Amino acid sequence: MGFRVVHQYDNSRSYEAAVIVGGKAAKRDGARPMQTLVWYPAQRGSGSPMSYGDYLNLFASEDRFSLTPSEAADVLRKDLKDYRADADQSARMWAVKDAKPEDGTFPLVVYAASFGGPGFENADVCEFLASYGYVVIASPSIGSHSFDMNGGIEGAETQARDISFEIGFAGTLPQVDSSKIAVLGYSWGGISNFFAAASDDRIKALIAFDGSARYFPSLISKSNEVRPKDMTIPVLFFTRGEIPLEDLVGADLSGNVLDEMIHSDVYIVRMHDMRHGEFDSMHQRSPAYWDHHPAGEYSPEETAESYDWVARYTLEFLNWTFRQSASAREFLTEPPQKNGVPDHMLAVDFRPKKQPAAPAAP
Repeated sequence: MGFRVVHQYDNSRSYEAAVIVGGKAAKRDGARPMQTLVWYPAQRGSGSPMSYGDYLNLFASEDRFSLTPSEAADVLRKDLKDYRADADQSARMWAVKDAKPEDGTFPLVVYAASFGGPGFENADVCEFLASYGYVVIASPSIGSHSFDMNGGIEGAETQARDISFEIGFAGTLPQVDSSKIAVLGYSWGGISNFFAAASDDRIKALIAFDGSARYFPSLISKSNEVRPKDMTIPVLFFTRGEIPLEDLVGADLSGNVLDEMIHSDVYIVRMHDMRHGEFDSMHQRSPAYWDHHPAGEYSPEETAESYDWVARYTLEFLNWTFRQSASAREFLTEPPQKNGVPDHMLAVDFRPKKQPAAPAAP
C-alpha cells in the first residue's frame, strides 16, 4: 500500500496558531489547517517501506506546514514526550511513501482520532485496511479554534466537520468510490463519528474503537441533530473488557446509544483483555505506555494479539457492508472460536435491526 501527506486548509473556518516572530511568541489567525494522511492500494514497485519514525515525524506538521528544522525539532521533543510515543523509530512499516496508486476505485474509510490525538495513532490498522483494498484518510484531532482539542458538543461537532471536509477531499481522488464511505473513530473519535453521520448522509457505516458514544451518551441526547433511534446505517462497536462497578462512580449512565439504534444492524465486540489505551497502536508500541500502565492479568503480547483481531473484525465488517461478501457475513455472526479466535479473548453480540425505518415524508 502507499502513503502520502496532503497539507490543505478549510477556508470556511478560522484558526489561531502560535508562531514565532522575531524570536518571540505571537498569534496568527487564518484558515483551519488540515494535515491529511492518505493510505491507499498501490502498485508493487521499488519503493522502500516507511519506518515508524516517519509517522512520528508528522507531529511537526499537525497544524503548521512550514516550520524550520529547529522549530520542528522543538515540536517533536515536546510531542514525543507528551504522547509517550517512544516506540522504536527504526521499526519497519508496510506503506511506501508516494507509491503509484493501484488502478480502480475503492471504498473509503475516514479515521477519526482520539481527543487531541494524531492522525497516525492507529497507523497499523490504517495500513492493514489499505492493503485489503480500502482508501483510508485521517487528520489530527485539533480544537475548534486552536490546537488544543475542546470537549463537549462543540468539540464533537468540530471533529465531525473535519470528517466531512475529508470526505469532500476524498471525492476528488480517482481511487475513491464515494458511494461507499465508513468512519472509524477511536475514543473521542468514536462519538464525533456519530455526530458526522447525523449531518452527512454520505456516510454509510460507523466503526468505533471503544468509542466515547458509550461513555458520554448525554452529549448525544443534548445535541440537536444526533438521533441514534433514527439512524439506519450499520455499526461495528468494539468495547474494552467489563468495567468494575466500583469504577463507575461519576460515570454518565443517562442512556445507551447502541440500545437506541433499532433501525441499524449493530455488531458489538467486547475485547476481554484490552484496556481503553490498547485500542491505539501508538500506545501498543510504546514502552512508556506499559511503564505507566503495567500489564495486569493480560500481557502486552496478548493485547497485541487482540488488536490484530480488532483489525480482522473491522475488515470483515467493511467487506460485508461494501462488498456483500458472504464469508464476511458468516465471520461476523459465527461464534468467535469458529473463526479461530483464542478462547476467552472476545465476545460478539450481533443485534440485527428490530424494525425497518419509517419511509421518508414526501
